[in-house]
Amino acid sequence: MRTSILIICCLIFTCELQSQVLDSVFNKLKYRSIGPFRGGRANAGTGVIDDPLTYYMGTTGGGVWKTSDAGQHWINCSDGFFKMGSVGAIAVSESHTNVVYVGMGEHAPRGVMTSHGDGVYKSTDAGKTWAHMGLRETQHISRIVIHPRDPNILWVAAQGALNGPNEDRGIFKSTNGGKSWKRTLFVNNLAGASELSLDYHNPDILYAAIWEHMRTPWQVISGGEGSGLYKSSDGGDTWKKIHQGLPEEKGKMAIAVSRANSDWVYALIESDSQQEKGGLFVSKNAGKNWTRISGDHRLLQRAWYYIEITLDPKDENVVYVLSAGTYRSINGGKDWERIRSHHGDYHDLWINPLNSKNMLLTNDGGSEISFDKGTHWSRIDNMPTAQFYRVTTDNMFPYNIYGGQQDNSSVKIASIGLGSSGITKSDWTSSAGGESAFLAFDPDNPVKVMGGSYLGSIDLLDTKAKTGTNVKIEPNLYLGLAARDMKYLFNWNAPIVKSVHEPNTYFHGAQYLLRTRDEGISWVVISPDLTANIDAKQGKGGGPYTVEAVGAENYGTLTYVVESKHEKGVIYTGSNDGRVHLTKDNGITWNNVTPKGLPETLVNAIEVSPHDPGTVYLATTRYKFNDYTPGLYKSTNYGKTWKLITSGIPQGAYTKVVREDEKRKDLLFAGTVTGMYASWDGGLNWSPLQLNLPITPITDLAISHDNIVVATQGRSFWILDDLTILRQYDGTSRQGKFYAPAPTYIPNWYSGLNSNKCKGTDLLKGVNPASGMVLYYDLPSLSKETELTLTIKDAQGNMVNTFSSSVDKSYITYEGNPPKKPTLSKNVGLNRFVWNMHYPLLPGVPEVYIEGSYSGHQAIPGNYQLTLTYDDNHFETPAIIQANPLYDLSEAQYRAYHEFMSFAAATYREMTDMTNRLNEINTELKSLLAKMNPTNHNELIALGNSLSADLTLWDGIMVQRLSKAYDDVENFENGFTAHYLNLISESNSPIPKITQGSESRKVELDTEWIIHKQHAERLLKGQVQFFNTACQAQSVGVLFVE
Repeated sequence: MRTSILIICCLIFTCELQSQVLDSVFNKLKYRSIGPFRGGRANAGTGVIDDPLTYYMGTTGGGVWKTSDAGQHWINCSDGFFKMGSVGAIAVSESHTNVVYVGMGEHAPRGVMTSHGDGVYKSTDAGKTWAHMGLRETQHISRIVIHPRDPNILWVAAQGALNGPNEDRGIFKSTNGGKSWKRTLFVNNLAGASELSLDYHNPDILYAAIWEHMRTPWQVISGGEGSGLYKSSDGGDTWKKIHQGLPEEKGKMAIAVSRANSDWVYALIESDSQQEKGGLFVSKNAGKNWTRISGDHRLLQRAWYYIEITLDPKDENVVYVLSAGTYRSINGGKDWERIRSHHGDYHDLWINPLNSKNMLLTNDGGSEISFDKGTHWSRIDNMPTAQFYRVTTDNMFPYNIYGGQQDNSSVKIASIGLGSSGITKSDWTSSAGGESAFLAFDPDNPVKVMGGSYLGSIDLLDTKAKTGTNVKIEPNLYLGLAARDMKYLFNWNAPIVKSVHEPNTYFHGAQYLLRTRDEGISWVVISPDLTANIDAKQGKGGGPYTVEAVGAENYGTLTYVVESKHEKGVIYTGSNDGRVHLTKDNGITWNNVTPKGLPETLVNAIEVSPHDPGTVYLATTRYKFNDYTPGLYKSTNYGKTWKLITSGIPQGAYTKVVREDEKRKDLLFAGTVTGMYASWDGGLNWSPLQLNLPITPITDLAISHDNIVVATQGRSFWILDDLTILRQYDGTSRQGKFYAPAPTYIPNWYSGLNSNKCKGTDLLKGVNPASGMVLYYDLPSLSKETELTLTIKDAQGNMVNTFSSSVDKSYITYEGNPPKKPTLSKNVGLNRFVWNMHYPLLPGVPEVYIEGSYSGHQAIPGNYQLTLTYDDNHFETPAIIQANPLYDLSEAQYRAYHEFMSFAAATYREMTDMTNRLNEINTELKSLLAKMNPTNHNELIALGNSLSADLTLWDGIMVQRLSKAYDDVENFENGFTAHYLNLISESNSPIPKITQGSESRKVELDTEWIIHKQHAERLLKGQVQFFNTACQAQSVGVLFVE
């Protein structure tokens, strides 16, 4: 009976959870972008013909970015509008420069770190807003060309699906601004348009390059009978093949017609590399005949990834070819010079038609701007667009995040920029291995870090020496070989794991599982081949004309290894051809525990439940088979049986990773190509948890330090700090609830997230977590008159601080005034408030500038009780302030600080209140005296003037009323309250140690205050009362003093 009731309750809870859109329930939670700000891959870029400061960049996972200051700052302009993150083409109308078209799906598609797109987007307000214009199934778009005089006429070069056949490819034309489309050139369902060029002098003439291609998980196929060059003379309505003088064997091609001379057309052609048939060709009669002018291998290398050509708009002899380097010829392609920039691997070049010196060069590090024809380029260290494969963390304070950045080094980056308002270059460094690295280390002592790269390379980095040792199992040169000929077959992103049970022990995945117990000096194979080992799919990685063999197409490799934290010797492996294996005896015996019926698939992540040793999760993906179905699986019996758990994750959101929360059982998080999902019921049901996270592929997740750390494929790293609130969620909202805050460290950093206005991003640096205790509370609809209050008490029940939803109407604004006390929001649903963990603000003297801080002192480490109240409702929750681990302070020192600051604050508050009170009396007195008749009240006026003079004299001791602006404190001597506030400010250090100097100065000032206080009390109880009595005797108004 009890079991039945429990099941019913769980079902009700699940229904409640799924009936709500989590993004609206948790709308006050924010992911924060932490960087690094080091540009990642971009495929498309363009400038604006009449604005040399404005440019657009299309990244391969991070959407579209815009700069209006020539690359000093880049701002994403597609977030909130685009449904996918991968961009392949951008075009700005030359006749109407507010009109911008974007083609989705990167056009230089890798076997790894590539995602598809969803058609065309259009902006008519220079990128402020966007509308989707169709062609959703084209998946990858290489070029958009706009009519030079009519922005409603445009052509799209669609490469089509990368990993399989589809019909939505070729050349498409629209004459109504993208409202409707007509496909005007189609060759076959594997051949798409890799380039499109328009004759700007006669826009009826266009040239197109059609590329037959496909990427399987084991090979990149570049070329075939569908590849060819085409010309249209009727505005792209019909096309004719142009081939005279070109090789029969054609792979990927680019074509460009000269803006300086329309008869000159260049084509860069991949062909049979063994017979040296490819190269740069030119036609000087508008495509009728072609001549090969260069076979320079630099122009053709790794053809599927490059093959890009751009022509100088002013000179038909000046040609640019983009490859691993950027090359320029000034004699029509006969000779070449390399142009250096900040990065390599180039994919797009825009040259300003009005000024050939002005360029935008786009590569695997972002987009760079030049105004001197490529001699100098703008910076790319200001773009948080990195692509990361994996993420892991250490246990330092603050903890660090590790991952390999595609087309760059690996990275170690701090989760907090200490002593700063953000995470900057000083907070991150490169780490072990290379771009595709798994990184492994002792999280409690990460002095040595093992990191990998493609083809099995590994190095062990000594972080103290800042260099390392190559520890690859064998130094074999695998480049150019067929996969079956590699002794050890490694995945591009080969797994490396440090044992949680054995010291100095690491595992490395090839087709076998390798183990070292001496930090890589020696390795042993501890398994049979743990893959499907399909020989037919282990040939060379590229064809038919160019071989690709750097490991990205290695098939039959391990892609994930995880050691159970519960049980020594329990290890799971997953492969890129769909095999899952388990050993329970540290590799002596192995069992195939692949889910029954699982097709060939990439096993991208395996998660052993932190709550149950027999529960394990798989994240699989078949996007390389052109199948975008999500694939998450769960077993509760060590893989004997499995259940598909993807309900709520839509088709198209193929899955990369799944993780279970360390503290709440069945709370799962999944990363997909379109974003984040969460489940509170062990995967039975999923809901989006996107919040402010941009649409970008999520490649890995780490549940660490009560945070969710997110690795993305185009937007660097992000962190959701508020995992604690997700753990407490019970499926209800808008009913009244006060969430227990996470234990909070005393901060030695600053953050924009102290404000609810912060969006979680910054222009040039990563965002720190809030430097305070983040409180969340859920409210029903409250009346305008209802006051919400928050009281904070220490463990002894002493009041620490109070806050209210009511605005302080008595607050006065003046130069140097104390800050306004923050108020509580009382919105329906979730509310967020950051308590800075300080005692109440100190008062000021109105209209007087006093040098010093009005901040209350830091609450010290310990337990606190928080109470939220409205109407008759009271919600209590405990809270913990933790000592900063970097501070060398004892409990006694914290206590001494607290007692010193508490007494000092009370004394300052007493003297300031007294000063303000006596000043108000003096002001009232002067007003009263001005109204008296000298004839009738001569003696009373004299008495009042004497009192006023004494009040003014005392006031002059306490404050300097001539000080009204910042630098006045240098011109006028400060009053006593300023000296006391200075004592408090100088003693209130970030590392709160009370010095002997502070102690002795406080004694001096306290002694002096006793004298001033006695004087004030004599004024109040003596002269003021005497004056009041005299006034009453003559029936004159009195000074009201309590």
